[in-house]
Amino acid sequence: MGVELQLINRWHAAIPFILLLGAGWIWISRPSIDASTFDTPRPALRHSAPDFTLPRFSAAGETEDPFILSTAKGRPVVLNFWATWCGPCRREFPALQAAAARHGGCMAQGQMDGENRQNRVDRVSGLDCVLFLGVNQGESSDTVARFLNEIGGPEGGKESSTTGQTGSSSEFEIVLDSSLEVGRRYNVQGLPLTYFIDAGGIIRGVWSGEMNSVILAERIAEILP
Repeated sequence: MGVELQLINRWHAAIPFILLLGAGWIWISRPSIDASTFDTPRPALRHSAPDFTLPRFSAAGETEDPFILSTAKGRPVVLNFWATWCGPCRREFPALQAAAARHGGCMAQGQMDGENRQNRVDRVSGLDCVLFLGVNQGESSDTVARFLNEIGGPEGGKESSTTGQTGSSSEFEIVLDSSLEVGRRYNVQGLPLTYFIDAGGIIRGVWSGEMNSVILAERIAEILP
């Protein structure tokens, strides 16, 4: 009994060390953010959001037309920088999904033609139609796919609310910033980081860190028409 008790005590004493090793491994294995990121000024409030072009994430693994931020003018944008290794990013993801579902109805770029194009104009004009854009930082499409499949996120194997099939979601776009170039342009020093951009392409708010549904709703209200 004494030997067993000693073993149990030693195991309990080792637990903090094991947890520390695990946390260290996660930190070391995360994608690095270049130090030059910190030398880039953060885009200023009440100024135009820097334009960028990034590849869309596709659950099917196929290359789609790239996403261009400037084409979103005419609708507010919630621009969220995130990664799968980021705990706060993972925790706030459900709040972003729920908000995207509430403020959906925007036709995604590349999904509009004919009658759909006119419907997009009708939906955007005077309504609380918001585009949610998740800019993944430095991870592969396979890594993103595993995470989105796990949580049932946008393009994570679930149906699109607009197209009725697996593919690009009209409420929540995921794009891949593999080189971290856009992250540098937006001075991403920590994740998650979220910009709130109005329909004219002007930055109205920035939130550094995890958001809950209340914070998110308050910030979205500031960029609605």
